[in-house]
Amino acid sequence: MLGGLIDDFKVRLDLTLKAMIAGVVFAAAGVAAFACGLVILFLWTLETYGMMYAWGAIASAFGVIALLALIPLLSSGRKRRILSRAVEQRAAKAEAERNRNPEWWQDPAILLTGLQVVRTIGFRRLLPILAVGAVVAGVAISRLPGEDAESGVQPAE
Repeated sequence: MLGGLIDDFKVRLDLTLKAMIAGVVFAAAGVAAFACGLVILFLWTLETYGMMYAWGAIASAFGVIALLALIPLLSSGRKRRILSRAVEQRAAKAEAERNRNPEWWQDPAILLTGLQVVRTIGFRRLLPILAVGAVVAGVAISRLPGEDAESGVQPAE
């Protein structure tokens, strides 16, 4: 059983490491290409128009890059506000639903019934039953069908 999990972990780790190395190489090559492009732009402008225009061209290139980076930054703030409003609305709706239909353990009639059962049977006799019930509930919760589909872990063969 553990062999399948370890093999799956090895494959995922290998793919992650390869992707990280490829990303670092891509980023380094991109930075080098950008730096070379700026040097070429500077030298061409320096020979053609002079020193002041060359520095102006480089400053303009960095200004355009800064403005292009500002666009996602501003849009992400707006998206964050929209998402926070949606989360607040869902939370308010869930809170209203909870207040309208209280949970079973919050119902005073059920609590009093449980207290009366404990008084009638006795706490020492009820303790083993509660322990077995807790184990059964734990096993039942661990075998819920939705959790296996999300984890993506398949049993070893």
